[in-house]
Amino acid sequence: MRILTLLFALGAFAADRDLDGVADELEQSLLERFVPRFYVAKNDCDLAPAEFERGRMEPVLRQRNGTIYGQVFAVSGGLELHYYHLWAEDCGRVRHKLDAEHVSGFLVEEKGEWRARYWYAAAHEDTVCDRGAAARAGLLNSEWRGPEVWISRGKHASFLSESACRAGCGSDRCDRSERLTVAQVINLGEAGNRLNGSDWLMAPEWNLREKMGSDFPPDLQKALDKSKRIIAANPATPGVQPVILAGSTTIDSLALANNKTEGALTKAHKATKAWLRKHLN
Repeated sequence: MRILTLLFALGAFAADRDLDGVADELEQSLLERFVPRFYVAKNDCDLAPAEFERGRMEPVLRQRNGTIYGQVFAVSGGLELHYYHLWAEDCGRVRHKLDAEHVSGFLVEEKGEWRARYWYAAAHEDTVCDRGAAARAGLLNSEWRGPEVWISRGKHASFLSESACRAGCGSDRCDRSERLTVAQVINLGEAGNRLNGSDWLMAPEWNLREKMGSDFPPDLQKALDKSKRIIAANPATPGVQPVILAGSTTIDSLALANNKTEGALTKAHKATKAWLRKHLN
């Protein structure tokens, strides 16, 4: 914790344009060091994660070039890193423009060095088909670097193993994938203090802003510390996902309807994440 305390003490002297108490230079170095090894389908209809025009209030595609956007913020006990792979289009059965997906890590300071303790991959987040999963970094061989992450074809859900992708609630596929060449990692900053022209992160056309809270509440951390495997981060109602899968119903319509209506369960989930972020910093 001494390093973390010193980090905040030096905040007034080091560049900290997003005003979160973590120096911009440290944020960028950690984002580049721990960037996940993404695997993307060769025949994905949207090709690759996209870069968006800077300084625009709405997301405007600049290029599908493998850009990854990042965020770093302090949480109780360490730092949290978020990596956003943003897409110009979701190509599920109900196609729609813009798709914001992410992977996150929880870092702790150890003997003057930062290492990852946990990783989380979001998949159909805040829907009845939520397949978000988390694991201790040691299980993924990713304490000192980013984990391997498989991105489902067309839908872009994130999985910590290829087999988890095949077992998704619906028709996720991660076959015929190849490692993404990451063009650059751009720091988004914070929602209230955005960096690098990322004003479009606030746009209502996607739910990117809602993904910027902590993904590691205390109960999940306790469960991960006891587990020797990848576990569900947001367990669904028992029996719901198997029924959907057995009925050959894809998650696309459910996810789209959920995003449009903002049901009570989604609101509660987001409110809980916001509360944890506020009170555990």
